[in-house]
Amino acid sequence: MTVSITFEPSGINGVVAQGTYLIDAARRMGVSLGQGCTIGKGECPFCVVSIKSGAEFLSVPSNAEEKVLGDNITTDALRLACQVKIESPGEIVVAISTFQPRAETKVDQDAEVLKKFGDLSLTKKIATLMQLEAITMSEAFDSALQKPLAMGSKAFDKIVEQARSAKAKVNQKSS
Repeated sequence: MTVSITFEPSGINGVVAQGTYLIDAARRMGVSLGQGCTIGKGECPFCVVSIKSGAEFLSVPSNAEEKVLGDNITTDALRLACQVKIESPGEIVVAISTFQPRAETKVDQDAEVLKKFGDLSLTKKIATLMQLEAITMSEAFDSALQKPLAMGSKAFDKIVEQARSAKAKVNQKSS
């Protein structure tokens, strides 16, 4: 059976099969939803939607949704699109939500990493630094391999320039 679904505010709509997850329906229709979502795991807030109508055609909220969204599931009809399965045919209207739980800031993340590193034993700190150095060297090496033509081209141009200059000097002396 098919289900008619509309995404707001874009107004994009279409028909999908019963049993489709909302995030899959959105992606099939070209709706921008869930950028950065750990698809299907229900561990992040990146695919939050608000059900405007047709909630009765959808699966019940999962434990993952309750954990991420808390009381907002019932009060604001918020759902995680990666967790919501269309279970019955009907018409559904879904609004892409602007709700985002407080995300950790870069400063918070950096402070947490520094704290964890500070708590390590000296041996583990040294091992961690060696791993980071290996990763850094690998990335630097990969970057250098991706740019050999540009570097080689500049070096070749310089050699050709010097050869022309030397040839010009030889030609001037022989004239």
